[in-house]
Amino acid sequence: MDLQNKKIGIWGFGIVGKSVFNYVKQFTDYVQILDQKSNPDGTIIIQTPETIKNFLEYNDYIIPSPGIVLADYQKYAHKFLYELDIFTTHYHNPIIAITGTAAKTTVTDFIAQSIPGSVAAGNIGLAMLDVLSLNSEPKMTVLELSSYQLQYSKNFAPDIAIWTNFFENHLDHHKDIDEYFMAKCNILKNQKQNQKAIVHFDLIEKIQNKISYQGKLFAYTKNMPKNIPDIPVFYIENEDLILLEKNEKKIIYHNITKLPQITFIENWIAIIAALFLAHQDLTKLASVNYTLQKHRVEFIQNYKNVAVYNDSKSTIQESTKQALTMFPDKKVALILGGMSKGANREPLIEYISKQKNIKPFIFGQEKELLSSFCKKHTLPYFATDTLDEILAIFKENHINFDVLLFSPAGSSFDQFKNYQDRGEIFKQLMHKL
Repeated sequence: MDLQNKKIGIWGFGIVGKSVFNYVKQFTDYVQILDQKSNPDGTIIIQTPETIKNFLEYNDYIIPSPGIVLADYQKYAHKFLYELDIFTTHYHNPIIAITGTAAKTTVTDFIAQSIPGSVAAGNIGLAMLDVLSLNSEPKMTVLELSSYQLQYSKNFAPDIAIWTNFFENHLDHHKDIDEYFMAKCNILKNQKQNQKAIVHFDLIEKIQNKISYQGKLFAYTKNMPKNIPDIPVFYIENEDLILLEKNEKKIIYHNITKLPQITFIENWIAIIAALFLAHQDLTKLASVNYTLQKHRVEFIQNYKNVAVYNDSKSTIQESTKQALTMFPDKKVALILGGMSKGANREPLIEYISKQKNIKPFIFGQEKELLSSFCKKHTLPYFATDTLDEILAIFKENHINFDVLLFSPAGSSFDQFKNYQDRGEIFKQLMHKL
């Protein structure tokens, strides 16, 4: 990976692209940037079929942003370098990496907050290559990684890998669900015998059928599994977190259920398991003053006796289901919207129809599709085009609810820049009410 005086092409100029530019300019003056948008000084090449071809031909190395689909450009695969591989080549301290369809941000964030001298990076916190530019290298880096970042990685091997769960998602990017699963497997497949992986129990069998794994594999689950696998398992017994290994039980953490109810219990299991395997002092865990995430079941305000929560980070239906479990005895106005990313959201509507205390308020590009699912399952609903319009409908009907939950169960890109933008706009609109 010799970048000295090489012609470097940066494909995509968002957060990752900008961090790549800041990193590679120390090695070379020959940098091209290709993006869908121009900039005032004209240094960014506008992406067209012709400019893509010229860009790929001209440069010695191409560093693409994670969201770019590269399937049609494998002729140039020998030129591609990936952010994740560059980072792991030049970073020298331990790495904990987390992936999963849901819960990875919470697990990443809380692990980083629990380890002094660590930083969170990847999908949250710093861009990975910005970590390399810090004045001193962090004692540990905790990475949140999407399937996009993992898909083409060639040598990434974290000291501890965590895989929280796997659901149908990102089928607008991956050609099928198997490709999506195999991209996630890249967090494990290059690990060596001295490295460890913590994987949700439900995924163990499928992973073992798909890849040959060289590291030490641990499972985790809330309750002791009926069929105990031939690997160590973290689970809860009598409110304690247990590690069962070779038929021997060890209490890892007493009274895990007494930890702050700011995330779901299975997330706490993954967090504590990682800290244990990283040889951290668990006695200090209860005293950590955790900073809660924005946009994940975030309490905003009361609106005329209705508690309002912003869960804009919910971009898949499983996250919305999980959020709803926090309000089991409440009448919930649930705002759904966004884009499905190729996933079928009918199971969510079917689930809601059986709860009897939840009414969907639907907006956005896929409102007709979501409405059709509601009709099919005889679920009463409201639907309109925009978020401000759906809030106007809620305002007229608020007296019927205890909770307003903004948990779209879809990506934000139909009407917003990202889920953060969507969440901030929701909060602004609520304050205007």
